[in-house]
Amino acid sequence: MKIAVCEDAASDSAKLCAYINNYCEQHCYDGQVVAFDTGEALLDAFSPGAFDLIFLDIRLPGLSGTDVAQKIRETDRDCLLVFITVSKDYALDGFLVQARGYVVKPMNQNKMDDVMHALRRDFEQGSRLIEIPVSGENIKVSIADLLYAEVYDKYAVFHMQRGKLTTRLPLDELETRLGGTPFLRCHRSYIINMNYVDDMRAGDFLMRNGDIVPMRKNGRKEVRMAMAKFTAKSPLGVS
Repeated sequence: MKIAVCEDAASDSAKLCAYINNYCEQHCYDGQVVAFDTGEALLDAFSPGAFDLIFLDIRLPGLSGTDVAQKIRETDRDCLLVFITVSKDYALDGFLVQARGYVVKPMNQNKMDDVMHALRRDFEQGSRLIEIPVSGENIKVSIADLLYAEVYDKYAVFHMQRGKLTTRLPLDELETRLGGTPFLRCHRSYIINMNYVDDMRAGDFLMRNGDIVPMRKNGRKEVRMAMAKFTAKSPLGVS
């Protein structure tokens, strides 16, 4: 998923890029974020299909964010546009260019999580995929849909949002392919997606589908700390 940030204030631009990258990391999206400090610079790099999502500061030097959005819409009707603004009064400016929303400064992680979460259906194709062998053929699986995985004998069972998949894949290799956060190896035979934990109890996790996943006894403190750290970064709503 290719994302552009057009913001002339360097500190705001850096923060916004960091917030987007944090969200993509926690929710398994392969986000590629590029920053621009003027509308002209963005338009020089723009072509239809170049970006899936663009964050535009309305009050840019030179061409305004609205002017830039109008030029983008001349050739690209599918790119998602979100305005960055200092006041909700500017939100109406997005109507004519079919902007999907706006975020009001000052920005923070919670605000950006809410904006990105509202757009999830629009860029679901940006979810990272891994290839696994199933019934003699390799298939691609969206890891955003993986609740947890368990291994027994030589088989790994993927518990997905919609059903299960069984593959011959060692847990060590699966852990490497999943690439860390939001996935946590909580037991020698289990890896959980922390996005789908409904409750952390004394010695196990209650998953969103009602399944119980155990924690390892040795290193349980580290597992609980990792889950607590992740939860502290999860979306809490706009403050």
